[in-house]
Amino acid sequence: MSSESPVLECNSLSKSYGPVKALREVSMRLDAGEVRALLGKNGAGKSTLVNILSGSQRPDQGTMALGGKDVVWSGPGQARAGGIGVVHQELSLVPGLSVMENIMLGRWPRRPGSGFIDAVALERVAQGAVDRLGEPLPLRREAGRLSLAQQQLVEIAKALVDEPRVLILDEPTSALHAHEVDALLGLVRRLAEGGVAVVYVSHRMNEIPRVADTLTVLRDGWEVETLGVEAASAERVAALIAGEDRTATTAHAATTAHAADRRTPGECVLSVRDLKIPGLLDGVSLDLHQNEVLGIAGLLGSGRTELLEAVYGVRHDATGSVCVKGEPVRRRRPRRMLARGVGMTSEDRKGSGIVSLLGVGENIVMTARGRVLPSVRIQAQQEADLAQHEVDRLSIAVSSLTQEVGTLSGGNQQKVVIARLLAAEMSVLLLDEPTRGIDVHAKTQIYRLVRELASSGVSSIFVSSELDEVALVCDRVLVLRHGRIAEELPGESATAERLLALSMKEESEDVSDHDG
Repeated sequence: MSSESPVLECNSLSKSYGPVKALREVSMRLDAGEVRALLGKNGAGKSTLVNILSGSQRPDQGTMALGGKDVVWSGPGQARAGGIGVVHQELSLVPGLSVMENIMLGRWPRRPGSGFIDAVALERVAQGAVDRLGEPLPLRREAGRLSLAQQQLVEIAKALVDEPRVLILDEPTSALHAHEVDALLGLVRRLAEGGVAVVYVSHRMNEIPRVADTLTVLRDGWEVETLGVEAASAERVAALIAGEDRTATTAHAATTAHAADRRTPGECVLSVRDLKIPGLLDGVSLDLHQNEVLGIAGLLGSGRTELLEAVYGVRHDATGSVCVKGEPVRRRRPRRMLARGVGMTSEDRKGSGIVSLLGVGENIVMTARGRVLPSVRIQAQQEADLAQHEVDRLSIAVSSLTQEVGTLSGGNQQKVVIARLLAAEMSVLLLDEPTRGIDVHAKTQIYRLVRELASSGVSSIFVSSELDEVALVCDRVLVLRHGRIAEELPGESATAERLLALSMKEESEDVSDHDG
């Protein structure tokens, strides 16, 4: 790597979405043949930086230079033509098309004068990308018939068609098995040895020393530190990602909160055994007790949301058993779980949690109808009384019960979602990212509400990407890793830093610890 002529240089890149500052004056220098790991929690700014580099977003301020020349991308196509390739975490293949058709998707060559596809040229160019990949791929086979690892290689081959100078890989191994990961890491190193600069986004700490030369840690939109991989122990990186000062504050606040309302867990209200979803969950078992807030911590892709969906009956491909207060729930569906007092809030509040054009009162009582309210005909006064009770109970800021719920703040919308379950007398809440997209004050109110509900007998499973809030809210925390429960911690010892380190820990480390 040469320090004299960086292939990519960014200076003071910043990006805001309304009041949210997603990226704050981030600078980065990348040499030809260098593999730069990009690390940070969800919301740290990684995706925003990747989107700016690849032309999907324009920065509000700052500059970029490629090969010493300033560039301003008008879109992904221009960035790709200029030398930036990107492979996103989510696959974008068309299953019914062949491998070579997918590799050349959107740019199939045409025969001069006829407009028909030039099949010979298509196969030749696709084969060139596969040759550069250095891994065999069956060009004529349908992409949907390939293994997940092979499909990931097809995505990389698509990016290599344009011979990029910079290749961005976003969580490329998140769905791969160990032997497939080894092959992909070897591919990345070969590409780097061929002069391609690689930005490697990953949560898996054991991969970083095997593939990267340097790493950059982002936190809250800021570049925290860039250092050589040889100086980056897992403990140091975890501390940089979590923020040492913030972690210490969180640890103190969590200990104080748990000491202030220490409760004795009651009987088991929800029991899950050997829950499996192919490729996502691998035999998850857990128990939730009365008066308990149980946290689920884990990295993106660990299976947190899928676990709640499987318990609630949204996932029809899930196997395993669920018992509510000792009674098994057969052929789980949301309606049957609601009938047993188990409700779920979706991480997609606007899409699945509220009916934006209906009033606050209507949103609150819709699940209660037929359960705690008469089902024969609408009883307007009873419904209004029930809705007002929940508005007062949760301190929802509304002008009236008829105010459209879509006009409320994010925090008040989230309270309405929870109020709907409480109005229907749910005794178990499955809370998926209940504070996503709401301000700090509203988050604090949700934390307090969840703990107060636990004290009144309403138990919760609390899933959040914000590990510091998991530490603050939960009595007990399970760490989900690679689709399995890997660790269990009491709430008072579950600091954000410790949860992050355990979430990033790899299976190989588990084996080493056991052997030792």
